[in-house]
Amino acid sequence: MSFAHGAPPRGAPPGAEDVLKLIVAGQEWIGWQRVAVTRSMDTVPASFDIQVTERYPLTADVSFKPGDPCQVKIGGDLVITGYIDRYGAAISGNDHTVRIAGRSKSEDLVDCSAFVGSKEKPSFQVLAGSTLSIAQELAKPYDVEISSLAGPGVRIPQFNINLGETAWEIIDRITRYSELIAYDMPDGSVVLAQAGSEKMASGFAQGENVESANVSFSLDQRFSEYEGHILATMVFGNDTGPNAPDLGEIIRDPGVPRFRKRYVISEQTFMGEPIATKRARWECQRRIGRSQAVNITCDSWRDAGGALWAPNHLAPIHLPALKLADVNWLIAQITYVRDEQGQHGLVVLMPPSAFAAEPVGDPGPLPPTVAAVEAWNAARRG
Repeated sequence: MSFAHGAPPRGAPPGAEDVLKLIVAGQEWIGWQRVAVTRSMDTVPASFDIQVTERYPLTADVSFKPGDPCQVKIGGDLVITGYIDRYGAAISGNDHTVRIAGRSKSEDLVDCSAFVGSKEKPSFQVLAGSTLSIAQELAKPYDVEISSLAGPGVRIPQFNINLGETAWEIIDRITRYSELIAYDMPDGSVVLAQAGSEKMASGFAQGENVESANVSFSLDQRFSEYEGHILATMVFGNDTGPNAPDLGEIIRDPGVPRFRKRYVISEQTFMGEPIATKRARWECQRRIGRSQAVNITCDSWRDAGGALWAPNHLAPIHLPALKLADVNWLIAQITYVRDEQGQHGLVVLMPPSAFAAEPVGDPGPLPPTVAAVEAWNAARRG
């Protein structure tokens, strides 16, 4: 079923004829006048907010309700698989408005409390496993699939879930052990990956597909040098030389013109391989990345190859008027918008280092009791 929807204007860019479809119970609904669909690397889950206002809308058959499973497509491309969160309708003397908002399936990982095992017999003890296998176990009760583009990740020993923490809080924490990021996909699943693993067929160029843009450069959150430590106190005295037992390599940011010092604690709870240097390097690079961001309004939802703009994809930028000429930055967020002003893509891009995964201390060896149980189970299976 469709609402009224006009044809794209003559001379519109490729993809302007795209129709957004909301699919509920196998039925497609099109003709939405206001559309906002957002996918992001910083915010999970993906979301949509769509609306139609008609003088005499044919909405008698509309039976949406919160909680209904749904899909959102742009043209033939799936962008969200999830649920309707909110349905709203309003009438006045001369119009009738219908508004639908929803999110990806990963919303249940973000909103709901974590447990493993069955819904009937939940458990709060997570047995040892890889980053991927533990994330999959946490997501299973909520019917969310998790895959990885960067292998299973490091092995994590047994731990207990704190009552009340969400599945996503744990997944976000354990992915850092493997220096991975997690974000949701159009099919409602979650993927573990490294930043900048894919590329768009084209980018954004001044005088071509960029309607407006603004860029910000900042220095207030950057420091000239980062000194990594594995402990928050100098328990070994005041020795800060290169051979100090709790000191990592000093990382310098050449873009900071004056002395600005930052001590970085690696939060290790055991004296294993120190990651103080890795933490200092990550702190430096991420702050450099986050100190630069460009917001672009482009004239299309798609690149030159016909693919929808998508998060975690590198795209070239040529905006010489904003001192951004020929750089390759990462799409941090894309919002596909259609309203009274037409159809646009609202894109936020940053350098890839802005999304480097935070390294944390190695989860450490298995406790002897857990190792013994694992060995016993392995012997039984063998």
